[in-house]
Amino acid sequence: MNNGVSIIICCYNSSKLLPETIKYICSQKISENIKWEVIVIDNNSFDNTSRIAEKLLNEYKCPAIYKIFSQPDQGLSFARKMGLDNSQYEYILFCDDDNWLDERYIETGFLLLESNKDIGALGGHSEAVIEGDFPEWFLNNKQNYSIGKQSAESGDITWSEGVLWGAGMFVRTSALRELYSDGFKSLLTDRKGNELSSGGDSELCYALRLAGWKIWYDERLLLKHFITKERLNWNYLRKLNRGFGAQKVDFDPYLKIDEKPTGFKQKWQYQVIKLIGKLRGYGLKKLLKFNKTIEGDAEILRIEKSLGRLRELFKIRGEYNKRIISVRNAKWRKVFPRKIYISDC
Repeated sequence: MNNGVSIIICCYNSSKLLPETIKYICSQKISENIKWEVIVIDNNSFDNTSRIAEKLLNEYKCPAIYKIFSQPDQGLSFARKMGLDNSQYEYILFCDDDNWLDERYIETGFLLLESNKDIGALGGHSEAVIEGDFPEWFLNNKQNYSIGKQSAESGDITWSEGVLWGAGMFVRTSALRELYSDGFKSLLTDRKGNELSSGGDSELCYALRLAGWKIWYDERLLLKHFITKERLNWNYLRKLNRGFGAQKVDFDPYLKIDEKPTGFKQKWQYQVIKLIGKLRGYGLKKLLKFNKTIEGDAEILRIEKSLGRLRELFKIRGEYNKRIISVRNAKWRKVFPRKIYISDC
């Protein structure tokens, strides 16, 4: 594996977002001895994303070689896998189409990964850039938008937070390829088009952790995350949280493998009963008013997560326990998790 960084930009109808993102990438200050490339994955767009990406990379005189591919299977996980398969360097940087990287981002990440060969995934600190004004509820919910610190301190977060958001996340290519060659298959397709499902970045971190790699955070990795006004909407945030609830069902196999694989507590029905009890705890009055817009109400978001989780459990039903056992017995799993907190909401 060649030493260097492959920047992977996964795009779906990204023509309006790419100008700033590519400008920041082409403005990187990188030592001459660090090799890098830019890989754009057009995930079935219909707005000329590929053509515009090529035009911008030429216009901004990108100092790195670049490649543009088309992935017809919609879903962020499919797009990222295509980027992995076509990358030539030891480190991958997943740069979202709305991420504006600090000018030293690539070099800082490269040096961190070079200095610690046990790091499987590395993430940093993001700042929000928005259209218009911040809603009153934004600061309390900024992490829903991948904004802020990912840990109180820089360093090893493998058995504390355990995951990183995909925006600006570095991954060791050899670690990912080893996962896939040992039979790893994502339980999520991740975000598709305009759908609000997500979680593939967290799933990768959980899998890398069980494969024996470290998950690392460093606040020196800085980026700006541009958020459109359409996303700074309370109903959008509610849908986003329902998606977060659904993805937690797919994370359970990675978090519960230290529990006994048999017994009623491992059944999907047990999880449903717990969630119904949680929803009843909010009270009938709250649930009856649930569909009315109550901006900033944190309980509404918690209810959305519970409903998302409940719907996903009914969707997979009997597969729930099978998934836990499959991860427990996976060839790529090298360690069992230490005791960690598992949220059911």
